[in-house]
Amino acid sequence: MKQEPVGLFEKIFIIWFRNLTQKIWTGEKAFRNTLIAIFLFGVLNVFLLTGSVKDFFRLDEAVEYDIPSTLYGINEKGVYEPIAEFYKFSRIPVKISDLKPESDQMSADNRHKVLQCFLSTEDNSFYSHSGIDLKGIARAFVVNIMAGKVKEGASTITQQVARLKFLTIERSIARKAREAWLAILLEFVYPKDKILEVYLNEIPLGHGTIGVGAASRFYFRKETQDLSWGEAAILASLTTRPTQFSPIVNPVSSMNKVRVVFKKLVENGRLSVARAENEYDKLQDYYANLNRSPNDSAFSDRLNRFPYVTEYIRKNLIRSIGAYRLHNGGLKIYSTINTKHQEEAEKALLPALQRQTVESNQRAFRNIDAFDDIYGSSYKLLYEILDLPDLKFQISRSERTFAASYQEHLRDEIGILNLLIGDDVLGEIIDLNYKTQTTQDHLLPVEGSLISIRPETGYITALVGGSGFRSDNQQIRPFQAYRQPGSAFKPILYATAMDFSGKNPDPEKNVTPATLFADSPLQYLMEDGDEWAPENYSSEYSGFILLRKALEQSKNSVAVRVLEQVGLTHLMESLRGLLQLPGRDIPYNFSVSLGSFELTPYELTRAYAALASGGKTVNPISVLYVEDQTGKIIKDFREDYKGVERKQVISSEAAFLITSMMQDVVKDGTGRGALSYGLGRTAYGKTGTTNNFRDAWFVGYTPELVTSVWFGYDVGTISLGRGMTGGRLAAPVWGRFMARALEKEPKLEFPWANDLKIVKKTVCRMSGKLPGHQCRDLFEEYFIPQTAPKDVCADHGSSWNVQEQPTQTRTEKKKTENLAPTKNTTKPKKRKKSLFSGDEEIDY
Repeated sequence: MKQEPVGLFEKIFIIWFRNLTQKIWTGEKAFRNTLIAIFLFGVLNVFLLTGSVKDFFRLDEAVEYDIPSTLYGINEKGVYEPIAEFYKFSRIPVKISDLKPESDQMSADNRHKVLQCFLSTEDNSFYSHSGIDLKGIARAFVVNIMAGKVKEGASTITQQVARLKFLTIERSIARKAREAWLAILLEFVYPKDKILEVYLNEIPLGHGTIGVGAASRFYFRKETQDLSWGEAAILASLTTRPTQFSPIVNPVSSMNKVRVVFKKLVENGRLSVARAENEYDKLQDYYANLNRSPNDSAFSDRLNRFPYVTEYIRKNLIRSIGAYRLHNGGLKIYSTINTKHQEEAEKALLPALQRQTVESNQRAFRNIDAFDDIYGSSYKLLYEILDLPDLKFQISRSERTFAASYQEHLRDEIGILNLLIGDDVLGEIIDLNYKTQTTQDHLLPVEGSLISIRPETGYITALVGGSGFRSDNQQIRPFQAYRQPGSAFKPILYATAMDFSGKNPDPEKNVTPATLFADSPLQYLMEDGDEWAPENYSSEYSGFILLRKALEQSKNSVAVRVLEQVGLTHLMESLRGLLQLPGRDIPYNFSVSLGSFELTPYELTRAYAALASGGKTVNPISVLYVEDQTGKIIKDFREDYKGVERKQVISSEAAFLITSMMQDVVKDGTGRGALSYGLGRTAYGKTGTTNNFRDAWFVGYTPELVTSVWFGYDVGTISLGRGMTGGRLAAPVWGRFMARALEKEPKLEFPWANDLKIVKKTVCRMSGKLPGHQCRDLFEEYFIPQTAPKDVCADHGSSWNVQEQPTQTRTEKKKTENLAPTKNTTKPKKRKKSLFSGDEEIDY
């Protein structure tokens, strides 16, 4: 067999090893040298099994903590303040230097009571050993042998630190060996006080708390340095099994364990028997008054002023900086959220949603036993044949029946009887049941959305995602609710149409605020043979009407005619630029004019922000930058957004015209409700209501802020109720929010409106043309110069009236015939009703 050649290193090693063994086994001290060699060989093997060279480089990690990250918002004074925390486990680092010595301590050890409690129960000889307590190991060995089970541990505090920082909780000899090795290294590198400090900040103490700082806050609502002896003893009792000995989960077990802690304090000479008994008796009031849920956790105590904002930013940051770093990196996250705006947004929207839930009165499906009653026997057969899972509910039928009967019939009566009895505990239970009830009598909650954006910077200042952030209601609806905007889309359509006319003037097809359109029924033949007949909200028509007035009254027929006159092909590029829908496109049909496709409130608000910015796109941003614990910026989102170009999608002149038209919507049209809370500045906006009152919108802006409000059910087919329009529901909420949010902010002007190529012409209110000698009702209107009217009004013969069928000239008659539907003498095919209703007001 061919042999492998021996290399130079192998030859040198063989020679060195031969010489070494000769020195050990020859001479007068051969036996002693052999023993030393065996010992050193054993130490080397132990090191190779338990240690690693990497351990020497990991010791710096021992004094580093996973610290929660903090989210900041900006207040009215322009100062950042904390609004939320991100963490999986609560930790509040404590320094031993902040724990002052006890002034009334009778023993030689006068350290703070928290330190003494943990030293007595975990490692009384902590300050005298070098990481491993050999006496403790021997004592624990004897105790456990005599008890026949593991009754006492021998891990020192240093060993526990090594386990908490570097190892797992696996029970094995190898893990214990590594624990001892790391403990020795820690003792060489760090002083005792530092090791004890790390221990106090790393020990899990139940209910999601890590360390004595977080546990003090959770259990006692105190700082660690302010704890009493009894409270410190409770924390020390939680080190082994926090859940079993939790005073919240098992008060009796906790009291027994605390008694053991005080016994240790007495045995170690830290407290006298009388003092220990006195401190233990003081704890009885704490246990007697303890009234907290066993499921309570430190996570519910975390700072979270605005849950929807917190969740939205958390999801975005996980994608950019990672979940672990977000929850444990001690980061400082500076957002664009304005705390004043956010508070007012929640005050305006949430109560309105609760009121609307009651008014809409849509009941949830409750007959959950129907399947079991009707198909239960068949399911048993299918279960046997197809190996289906068991049909079962989380609670029994009797429990569900009782819960429903209690909430709807018994609770109020029991509450009245309790007023006579005066039972405090029963009263608290009833009050808690009222508070935790999310909706009344199984009503489906009306959901909603509110989002605000600064038009010039894109800063998102407020965000409300629904009727209340709960475990079953965490959808961020401004970004996740795809709903049809209805008439709220008309300003975007009209703005692009006027922009196209300004760039491509055509006297026959120009669209201006004073363009006259026929408000009359329409009928289109669809590809499938059906007919589409868009209708106005009230099914009433006004004859000829100016575009400004049509937007004010939200005329659907006019919106369709605008699109028909200009052509969707000519507007598509501008519509795409304003809406910015990556991965989606706008449907290519006339129903687009009535908002038949789905948008999120965020997308619609962003499009309106472009109008408020003079036709230039806006790139919204919610987080400015992120700092680490040292103050170094690790992620600057401002730099990312600087690189995104703001495109001029439509001209500033077109943006000015549509803004002027929306001012009339708020002053005299469907959006009058926006002024009901005394908004002391000029506002521009548009209402929107979809078919069968499924969605109610108001989107609008001032020079300072763009805001949208949406009402609707999560199930898009459910109606809010007859007459529940955007002007009735959303506009007042929008007005209240804007009035309160901007009350202390200075009034601004549109910065882009100073250098516009706009002309103002006096025109006839009936025809939109230059006034003739018979015109009496005149007003001034804005125009892009290329689209200004040149024809003089000659339409005032006899009793011409825009509200009635006019006597027309030949040219006008031809124009009307082109716009009006062709009369069909044959039997009409199946007619498809309007996909959308307008939202002009109507009395019921």
